[in-house]
Amino acid sequence: MFGRSLLTATVATAFALALFPGDAAAAAKAKFTKKQLVGGWELISAGNPNPDIKAFGAGDGYAVFQPNGHFSLQLVLSDLPKFASDNRAKGTPEENKAVVQGSIAYFGTYSLEPDGTLMLHIERCTFPNWNGTDLNRPIISLTGDELKYTNPAASVGGATELDWKRVK
Repeated sequence: MFGRSLLTATVATAFALALFPGDAAAAAKAKFTKKQLVGGWELISAGNPNPDIKAFGAGDGYAVFQPNGHFSLQLVLSDLPKFASDNRAKGTPEENKAVVQGSIAYFGTYSLEPDGTLMLHIERCTFPNWNGTDLNRPIISLTGDELKYTNPAASVGGATELDWKRVK
């Protein structure tokens, strides 16, 4: 009797998945909660969507997701050149280019969408084209200690994957 019930449940589940594959995929991804995301995260790695610039690596980024729905994220290469003038308002074109290509920071609010996407609502960004926009970050995995998502449209072109570890 138990075997027949299990078989019936399995067949019913398979039938439902066949009829509603999109809904099943969305339900499978929607496991993430705000409680899992809240806290501080340090960058472990980031892909390099643009071979003309240096990729961000371990320790080059920090993100904070607050319980009230606000977030802040910064990525800064560890080996940015110092400004010779010791005044950022008097940087040379080469110094300014290195900083722009070697850093990005943004803040705003966030939400977790039913399909498992982290949606970032950008209030301000050092790349002004993103100001006032919504950026989707499909989550690949979110555990107690790791956050991994895709950036489908990086500010330097292309797509990349970012891997973060929880800061304790």
